[in-house]
Amino acid sequence: MEFIMQLGTGLFFILFAFLMAVFAVVVLSLFRKDASHGAFEPKVSIIIPAYNEEQHIGDCISSVRSLAYPEEKTEIIVVDDGSADHTASIARRHGAKVVTIRHAGKVAALNAGMKRARHGFLFTVDADTVVEQDCLRNLVSPFIQEDVGATTGNSRVKNSRSVIGAFQNIEYHYNNLIRASFSRVFRTGIWFFGALACYRKSALLKAGGFKKDTLAEDMDIALELKRAGYRSVNVPRAIGHTVAPSTVSSLYRQRFRWWMGTLQSLFKNKSLFSRKSPWSIHFLFINQYWWSVYAFLSLPLIIYQLNYWLPSNSHTIGELSGYLFRWFSLSGPVYVLYKIPEWGINYWTIFGVLSGIISSVMIVIAVRMFKDTFTLRNAIAVFFYFPYTILLNIIIAFSIIRYHLSPQRYFVR
Repeated sequence: MEFIMQLGTGLFFILFAFLMAVFAVVVLSLFRKDASHGAFEPKVSIIIPAYNEEQHIGDCISSVRSLAYPEEKTEIIVVDDGSADHTASIARRHGAKVVTIRHAGKVAALNAGMKRARHGFLFTVDADTVVEQDCLRNLVSPFIQEDVGATTGNSRVKNSRSVIGAFQNIEYHYNNLIRASFSRVFRTGIWFFGALACYRKSALLKAGGFKKDTLAEDMDIALELKRAGYRSVNVPRAIGHTVAPSTVSSLYRQRFRWWMGTLQSLFKNKSLFSRKSPWSIHFLFINQYWWSVYAFLSLPLIIYQLNYWLPSNSHTIGELSGYLFRWFSLSGPVYVLYKIPEWGINYWTIFGVLSGIISSVMIVIAVRMFKDTFTLRNAIAVFFYFPYTILLNIIIAFSIIRYHLSPQRYFVR
């Protein structure tokens, strides 16, 4: 019993140290300004890969056509990946050039769009994403520096009214804060999301274009561009609103692709991980492998500790409900800190408690930084964010197990 509690203490101490390092970067970034760039308005090909997106493609193209960017310097190419609905006809009605291919997946669609593109910069947008007016202008600005090969913006959740959408909305803000902080401090990005990205076409061609050998072609090409000597930059002011998964099953499918695709990309580009690599690259590798291990170890330890700390006098439903409420909400860490003068510091619990507090502080910073409001929905999502992280860790664990048990390594989507 004592060994298990000591194991939990060690695991949550590492979690605390990891979050403190991230928090330090976030705090440091608050005193750093984004790199200033001069006016830069190159010609841009806007590529929208689409598969059965008749519900969203019209809104996506309309938002792209409303960009605060010279229309004569852009072209809109919708690559219809063998859709069985009216995606192509709707795209044509909205004035986009339509390239139709047999259904072969997003990578094939992106490469087909790149092949048809006439301009030197490529702006890729997922068909279920709506961009804000200044998005493209902000995304292309860093390309005035020749060593920038790709830029990526910040996605926000469009359908955040559901329970799972509200938690994803908070999660997206949290991740956007970390991405922006690392990019601002280290002048190069970490996680890269192709749903809202811009590329230097010559750099893409040098890297061989998008490839099918991972589940996350956007993360893979970002790492290959780094190997080719280019930087990727996160641009917080380039904003798009995307449709997030609305069910647990669709969330699982999405995160399976994201997590395993990133692990594949890191393994494929493992030569980047060296002593000479910048700290942002070290973080990228350590982060992905750490959370993979944590996903497997944390759940049984949390279940064990939940039972271990169960008060012996919890004989009524009210007492048990109060205990569970504190365990699975922000009130738990706050309550433990409040009780320190009476209880003292328990090293079996303090690191988990502090981890919860630090995460909550960063979430609040993220919500404020990206100008979201603390509606009742957002406040509830922050207050009960811990159970959502447990769900994400379960998804990560199942994804790793599924991947290693399945002979299929790439899935057309």
